Amino acid sequence: MDSQDLDYVSERSELHFLAALVDELMRRLMLSGVLSQAELNAIETDVARRIGNVPRAW
Repeated sequence: MDSQDLDYVSERSELHFLAALVDELMRRLMLSGVLSQAELNAIETDVARRIGNVPRAW
């Protein structure tokens, strides 16, 4: 593996970590009653629209 491949693997690993972190934070916000499931779905829809992806349901 060259340094460019290592950078790619490192960046991909960081993105997966951040995605898992956001999922866990959103889940805990819902379970603690800070945000409702509808509010989390609205956030997911807004972000998916912004990046051109399909939203996931909470």
